[in-house]
Amino acid sequence: MSKKDILLAVMVILLWGVNFYFIRLGVQELSPMVLGLLRFVCLLVPAVFIIKRPAVAWYWLILYGLTISFGQFTLLFWAIWVGMPTGIVALIHQSQAFFTVLIAYFLWQESLKANHLLAMILAGVGLALVGVGQYQGKLPMMGLLLTLVAALSWAIGNAVVKKVGQVNALSLVIWGNVITVLLFAVASMALHGVAGVVQQIEGMTWRGWLSVGFLAYVAGLMGYASWGSLLARYSTGTITPLALLIPIIALMVAYFALKEPLNGWHWLGSAVVMMALVVQVFGGRWFKRGQVNESTNVD
Repeated sequence: MSKKDILLAVMVILLWGVNFYFIRLGVQELSPMVLGLLRFVCLLVPAVFIIKRPAVAWYWLILYGLTISFGQFTLLFWAIWVGMPTGIVALIHQSQAFFTVLIAYFLWQESLKANHLLAMILAGVGLALVGVGQYQGKLPMMGLLLTLVAALSWAIGNAVVKKVGQVNALSLVIWGNVITVLLFAVASMALHGVAGVVQQIEGMTWRGWLSVGFLAYVAGLMGYASWGSLLARYSTGTITPLALLIPIIALMVAYFALKEPLNGWHWLGSAVVMMALVVQVFGGRWFKRGQVNESTNVD
């Protein structure tokens, strides 16, 4: 990866780490479906009238909206709404990296480099340590299952983005979510009725609107357009494991903003995940250098 793209990836990771705090703010005032509806309405309007539709078949746009947007965010919002701690939601949600790499391997036979495998193993160990520290009391089983399926939905969406290839990433984010707005609108009306949806919106405070704005424009437009651009230009094995740093950021935000405690397990796990990132980014060069040195010694 170029230095510019590494910085772009770091920016997305930071935004998505903070994202869980704003989801918590949102579900304190809105139901998951109404929060999703407002998020995607704000994301689309007025951009859908300004940005040209990408040269992509409609069925790919619909698949994008169903998986990376409606499926992922419905389940993610619901998990936090039913009481899952934001830190552990962020942790489990990053199982998408493993799902994504496995899907790419089985669908397109993408090779897994030695440093990618080592980084994923280290990251898995680190996240397990963070999970040990995060686990407190009895987790809501429904929330746990919702988070895992949200991660799988995100992974399938990553595969859709990869299949679509190099198109304007911002255009894909906008037009890929036309179906998402319709689905959230139908689901919101079915669950709460028109009057119930209006009542929730009228009762919002500035915190609710701040949540919607961040989720739509910052984590949504900026985050997914940048992530889609990276996925289109690099292998999934290179990009998706970087998202494993997101729960570390989320834990920090939860500690300072939501007073969720950090202990020694959290710090140890965070250090191991950081080590995994170093192996992920620089390990390829180290392995090549080692092979060159070994070849030189043999000669």
